[in-house]
Amino acid sequence: MDTYDDGALDRFRAGLVNAGFSPLHGPREEWGGPLRASLRPLTTATRMRIVLLDGWPLRYAHVVVEGLRADHAARGTICLWADDDPAQVAARDLEVLWTRLDDWAARALGGFGDQDRALDAHFLFNSERTSFRAELPLDDLVRGMNDGHLTRLTAVRRGSGALLITRSKPAKAGNDTPRLRGAFYLRDRIEAPPRDLDELRARLRRRQREDFDRGLAERTTPAGMAAPSGGHDFVVLAWPRHGTHDAIVVAYDDEGGSLHASALAATSNDIASLKRRAGPDADLLTCKKVLIAGAGSVGGHVALILACAGVGKIVLHDGDHLTSANVVRHVGAEYCVGYRKTTIVAEVISSHAPWTDTDLHDDLSHAPSDLAGQIAGADLVVDCTGLFSLTAALAEVCQRTNTALVTGALFHGGRLARVQRQAEGDTLIAARRADPAYPDLPPEDPAAPQAGFLELGCTAPVHNASPVAVLHTAAEIARSVADLLTGRLHLPDERIVVHEPLLPPFDRIGTYDGPLHETSTT
Repeated sequence: MDTYDDGALDRFRAGLVNAGFSPLHGPREEWGGPLRASLRPLTTATRMRIVLLDGWPLRYAHVVVEGLRADHAARGTICLWADDDPAQVAARDLEVLWTRLDDWAARALGGFGDQDRALDAHFLFNSERTSFRAELPLDDLVRGMNDGHLTRLTAVRRGSGALLITRSKPAKAGNDTPRLRGAFYLRDRIEAPPRDLDELRARLRRRQREDFDRGLAERTTPAGMAAPSGGHDFVVLAWPRHGTHDAIVVAYDDEGGSLHASALAATSNDIASLKRRAGPDADLLTCKKVLIAGAGSVGGHVALILACAGVGKIVLHDGDHLTSANVVRHVGAEYCVGYRKTTIVAEVISSHAPWTDTDLHDDLSHAPSDLAGQIAGADLVVDCTGLFSLTAALAEVCQRTNTALVTGALFHGGRLARVQRQAEGDTLIAARRADPAYPDLPPEDPAAPQAGFLELGCTAPVHNASPVAVLHTAAEIARSVADLLTGRLHLPDERIVVHEPLLPPFDRIGTYDGPLHETSTT
């Protein structure tokens, strides 16, 4: 065994010997010994094993009790710490492991509470481990449904080991993708997650059980996992647990002549489940309409970040098309070359944040009356064009129409970025040049290496800011937008991000908020 603390391992092994354990023969280091007293009410076993893993003590020694059945225990292996819990390192001391084990046993006897939440029913199922995973719209399937509900499901195999499960729909003409058949069963209460196929069947109501039996009987073609059989290729059982719903997805395999059932690790892919990862501002942003000028390297990332954060509608203005050279810094991929940048950004948004509606347009007008009409109805305008004339026009028209504006651009080849906000109470962007609280950026040197380069078909130099600077700037712009739309206003109305030091006051990497604020490194 490869360990990170040989001295502690020697002491740990000595402690095991003193506790009556002895080493077992096998491909990994295991020790067998008497069952811990705290575990006796949970099992009829009299002995247990301690399994040491490579990387100990960064990975704690696992306790295995054959035949033990309890929450937070899979196939006899007791879950004492989550994989990402740094507290497990303390279990290099055997007494810490014993204390944790005794605490687990007490919780198992008294019932695990919400602080011990885990939706791990597939770990408890008595089947061989499988690399297949399942995705299903669990929230959609349970919403408004009662105990005993039954729904027909289909699934398609994606990649080497994923099953995408949906409600049954008529097959599309010309679609020869093999579709798997299955069923969804909802119960309003079960005593414990099923651990084998018989227990799963016993958890069902009569109508569900009849469908379960019929689905197995209709398997007329011996098939491996994730292959059509003519009957049920999988079933899903869901029930309330810990204030939400747990589910177990069981797939069948009878290719070898006998039926085997395996529980698949499952995740939810419904909108509600996806949106939980949008962050705490999603509910506040879902009713917001944001207009973004520029769908290039910076604007495309800003649009995607805001959509993923929960913004309900994004209006994109850009008349340009994606080129192969753009792909280096753009959200679009090589196969998107030749399409409009707005179309590409909208497609990326739809795959990441399906709750966001997009509206696509050409470039914004410079004419004040036209520009006022184009931005009408937006809660906020974001300028990512990097074009001085349009930035100035937007600042003027947004001021006239009382529309909030956030503008961001890269300077000095990405060594600096400036993010400006113009909202109620902020100094007008046009007035900041005369205000000492807002320092001027250093003048650009057109001969400097970082000034950019000329390219065929371009009428102006292309700046050579790195993708790191582009992504950081996009994140800072999106941060300002979220700060304003949520009403927090924690950020100042202008920030200059120093990616690489220049002359004072921009000689320190970090965010410069002006002479009235301290320079930060966040």
